[in-house]
Amino acid sequence: MKTLRTAILAMAVLCAQYAQGAGGAPAPEKEPAPKTSVLIKNVYVWDGISDERTETPINILVEGNLVAKLDAKESDAAEDAIIIDGKGKTLIPGLHDMHVQFTISTPIQIGRQTVNPMHAGAVGILRAKGLLMNGFTTVRDAGGSAKYIQKIIEEGLTPGPRVLSSEAWISQTGGHADFRQLNDPHPVMSGTGYYNWYDQYLSHTVDGKTEMRRAVRENFFRGASQIKIMVSGGVATEQDPLHTVQFTPEEIEAAVEVAELWGTYVFAHTLNRRSMQMGIESGLKGLEHCPALDDELAEMVVEHDVMLGISVVGVLGISEEAAEESYPGVQFQKWKTLRDQADNMLKVMQRNPKVLKHITFSSDLVGPWQGALERDDTVLGEFGILAKYFDNASILRMFTSNGARYNALTGPNHPYQDGPLGVVKEGAYADILLVDGNPLEDIKVLVDPDRNLKIIMKDGKVYKNSL
Repeated sequence: MKTLRTAILAMAVLCAQYAQGAGGAPAPEKEPAPKTSVLIKNVYVWDGISDERTETPINILVEGNLVAKLDAKESDAAEDAIIIDGKGKTLIPGLHDMHVQFTISTPIQIGRQTVNPMHAGAVGILRAKGLLMNGFTTVRDAGGSAKYIQKIIEEGLTPGPRVLSSEAWISQTGGHADFRQLNDPHPVMSGTGYYNWYDQYLSHTVDGKTEMRRAVRENFFRGASQIKIMVSGGVATEQDPLHTVQFTPEEIEAAVEVAELWGTYVFAHTLNRRSMQMGIESGLKGLEHCPALDDELAEMVVEHDVMLGISVVGVLGISEEAAEESYPGVQFQKWKTLRDQADNMLKVMQRNPKVLKHITFSSDLVGPWQGALERDDTVLGEFGILAKYFDNASILRMFTSNGARYNALTGPNHPYQDGPLGVVKEGAYADILLVDGNPLEDIKVLVDPDRNLKIIMKDGKVYKNSL
């Protein structure tokens, strides 16, 4: 036995020396890769904030992963720089989707029993590449395990957008993310704990301030950048009517307290007026869906500087037949209720222009996993829907700088700290799209990314160039 221990110790020493380099000296530090220099010439630029693009074409210099210079000269670029002639097309910031759910498919009750974690993860990775090719360079995952997708993308194993994960939804017992069937035991009351992977990784069922604090901390442990809770009934669950208000102000405030100590924020799923008002008054910094928005709530949103994620493509952009396939039974009736409210919500935003800088695009378009890639291709239809209510510059800001401002509420938890996102300016991340056409005049050019997105660049790397 002594001889075996000696051999193991010797092997450990040899391995350590090998890892450090010959003679036990520390291995030399790996030299950083040289910065790639890209000069994109002859492009009109919309910066993500202004009402108009530049009056004349200019050149943009990208060095490494950042925009180095606007209105650059060719002499500003390195000798080995990649030169791209933009041919007078329009350069805009990469798009933001604030409500992706990589690992969610519906009907949830069926998927919970028939889809395993590897299955859900594989579909999520395939979706990531498709989202980037549709022009989304940054997404916020609004529920479910997504930190792993961010890691895989950042390691370069697959193309995909930047990802800010919320990790598991947090729901009260019987709330919008309590996906149990009637005969399933309660994870706390029964003493069994979570027995289904779906419940463990995609949602936490909690009651009271103590359990709320624990769930929020668990999500941060798993790598969440921000926290998502459910404060009203929803479509994708059977047991909670739309009118229900979920959690108490004290429970919401407990989540907000922990998030603020962590340096970030809490946002919520909310489908009725009372839950929206309670959420704002309890310190939430973001509300999703918001079909019950009225003039008084719009004023509260502005006063409390709350961000809103709207997702009308999921109700105004799909047919009743497609909705019924995704939402069977009583869930379909809930969907129809939200569809009927969407027009009024958008009209409230129309007559309260101050609220527009608080609006972001949040697709939340889910359905059977088999059609996930095709369904993701339809989310850009929201451009055409919103064009009936708002000017094109306001809509573009919803998809770019407004989304970036929402994500910036994560503070030091934001995983991308080198520069701002959602804008084209010196020092910003080089997440940019080159559009064939002028979306400030015809925003529907963005509905067909295969044809009209000529360049897709994220982090200074060109993922598509079809010029």
